[in-house]
Amino acid sequence: MRFETLQGWLKWIESCHPNEIELGLERIGQVLNQLQLSFQQTTVITVAGTNGKGSCVAVLGHLLRQAGLNVGCYTSPHFLRYNERININGVDASDHQIISAFDEIDCARGATPLTYFEYGTLAALKLFSSLKMDVIVLEVGLGGRLDASNVIDSDIAIVTSIAIDHEDWLGSDINVIGREKSGIFRKGKVALCGDPKPPLSVQETAQRVGACYYQRGKDFDITINHDQFDWKGITSSKSLVELPSLDMPSLPMDSVAVAIQACQFVPAKQTAFQYDTLQSIVLMGRFQHKYVENKLLILDVAHNPAAAQYLAKKLTATAVLGKTYALFSVMADKDISGIISELKDCFDHWYLSDLTNQTRAIAAVDLSVELEKQGVTNTSCYRSVSEAFDEVFELLKEDDRVVVFGSFFTVAEAVSVINDRDSRVRDINAR
Repeated sequence: MRFETLQGWLKWIESCHPNEIELGLERIGQVLNQLQLSFQQTTVITVAGTNGKGSCVAVLGHLLRQAGLNVGCYTSPHFLRYNERININGVDASDHQIISAFDEIDCARGATPLTYFEYGTLAALKLFSSLKMDVIVLEVGLGGRLDASNVIDSDIAIVTSIAIDHEDWLGSDINVIGREKSGIFRKGKVALCGDPKPPLSVQETAQRVGACYYQRGKDFDITINHDQFDWKGITSSKSLVELPSLDMPSLPMDSVAVAIQACQFVPAKQTAFQYDTLQSIVLMGRFQHKYVENKLLILDVAHNPAAAQYLAKKLTATAVLGKTYALFSVMADKDISGIISELKDCFDHWYLSDLTNQTRAIAAVDLSVELEKQGVTNTSCYRSVSEAFDEVFELLKEDDRVVVFGSFFTVAEAVSVINDRDSRVRDINAR
């Protein structure tokens, strides 16, 4: 074995391919063939989309496990531990499991170079195959058609939403983006779109490949009534099914709607799905509420204009009596102007942070310039999320809140700070 620890493997994997991202299925396909994995008895669900992928995977994993199925979920990126990416029946994969999978992949790949994401995808598939999961749910990392997760054919392919993001890789043409994301559709297999107004390229792709296409607003939909919602859709036998008066979860309803529809096509008794438990799902960094020392924090990974618009709506709908502060940092290649435009009126003060060890992140001082261009001058700049968090946390009063948002790295750093603060408080209370 090349390394005895997971950190040893990850450090080496990060350095063994010249590019962090290199789209294409040839390399990973060659290694997958060498591994000879089998998914003949497994239902494969692949989830693509600009926003809402992680939420969709979370809903699917929850409902499928509640129905008594063995479920493996592969997501990215992680927040605190790499193990979060590979989840087996609700439990993160162990270091030992991932190390063993990496070792087999390393032996099977020969001279074929693999990216960091390709290693992770193959490790997840190796574990899911060996454990003979009933259902596996794969979150697309970038795009769809050429993403490593698309190396195996899905029985159910989902596109949650479509907006402009990752322009350096996917461009700024919404039809091209839709075509890339719907590249996970397969002939004769179920293809679902949770976006109520997708570009024409999504349906055109489904028709071209011969997928069984179902569209939100036409074949399935939701109606929201205050703190409850009604869902209607169709079963695999094309009969109508309705689920009335379900309690609202905290996750994006586009993702919830399409996940429920996907469940109708999974080989299981439909009555086994416990839709009345959706409100219990909490997903890190998705409008996640945390109380630390009785102070309200909201964590959200909104990092493009569409996600920022959704965050703004949620903040408006859940207004507080006191002040709302922003703690914001993001990658420099994002549509920062678009993000600010959606959220500029939501905050009383912006706390802007550099991101530790992230060369792709925009500097806090440059973020302040972008805000000033749109008339926002109530800003403060900090060298780290930790420094910004400590500053705003001390200011928080009972009716205030702080919203930590932007990159996954922003939320991850904030979670580490929160966990450290909680540990210190527990230590003091234990004395």
